Amino acid sequence: MNNTYGSIRPSLVDISNDVEIFYHYRPTRNSEDENFSAFKKVKDVTSMLSIAEFEDEKEETNDFRLPGMYNLSLPVSIFSQIGFYTIYIRPKEIKAKIMDIGVLAAYTDINGIIIDMNEQSDQSTLFQTDCLNGYRIDYYEDDGEGLKRQDYYRIITGCNRCEPITQNLSSSNSNSNGYRFNTSGSLCFLTVTPNSSPSYKAGSTPFIGAPNQVIRISNTKFDPVMIEVEICRHDIETLNTAIDGDQIRSLDNGLVTTYNENGEIYSQKEFYSLKDNYTQTDRYEVKKDRTGNIEFSPNHDEVMGN
Repeated sequence: MNNTYGSIRPSLVDISNDVEIFYHYRPTRNSEDENFSAFKKVKDVTSMLSIAEFEDEKEETNDFRLPGMYNLSLPVSIFSQIGFYTIYIRPKEIKAKIMDIGVLAAYTDINGIIIDMNEQSDQSTLFQTDCLNGYRIDYYEDDGEGLKRQDYYRIITGCNRCEPITQNLSSSNSNSNGYRFNTSGSLCFLTVTPNSSPSYKAGSTPFIGAPNQVIRISNTKFDPVMIEVEICRHDIETLNTAIDGDQIRSLDNGLVTTYNENGEIYSQKEFYSLKDNYTQTDRYEVKKDRTGNIEFSPNHDEVMGN
């Protein structure tokens, strides 16, 4: 309409390979749980995240995935406590180490990062031709107290398998090792941006890494998302059941049983009085929760006449 086009493309990700999920728990906003000194990583992200689907009788393909829309589930095995959970969803990061910084033998002005694919056996499918295009590289440096993530990053513009060659290189990068593309090679040649000298300073070369430097490679298919979830003991439906649900009071034992809309026991309380040992006068009226010791008779349908 009016030659105006959207520029945001909904993301279509491989959940098991492209997504990482972390979570943190606090009993209240002002307290900490001793088991959660830091965020914990979800081992199976597919147990929490799945892509949404759409219905369309006129769809000619068998692909009913709805890009950009995903369903978030909260497994009881993880989110079982009452309190506040912080969920952090981000693009998955691949840890790697730079084997070398080299150039292409045929194009000596093209610098690249060399990764040994033998060290990436669990992620070998990603290090294929052009599979890492658009991915981001974050760098780590040792500041004397251990490896720390740095503020600078680079974007991958090319990914190809390669092999080293021996030759005399006559260029500004004459100290660099030479490589050539080979689809059967065990090394990966990553070109990044920026990696060439600016026009106003031809002798300078942008820093793209150093041999043996630790890096992390992550996709740029979506922005990280932080979600806060509060797990409550009651919600609007349980409160309505407690206030307006069917109740049966047993005059024999003082039990008051509350039922939900399906005739199932929602809660059971025991009411009784405590008397003074000497005067036998009532001193206290007690309401006691019987969770874990429920009396299942009488039957709801029998009493209510349904």
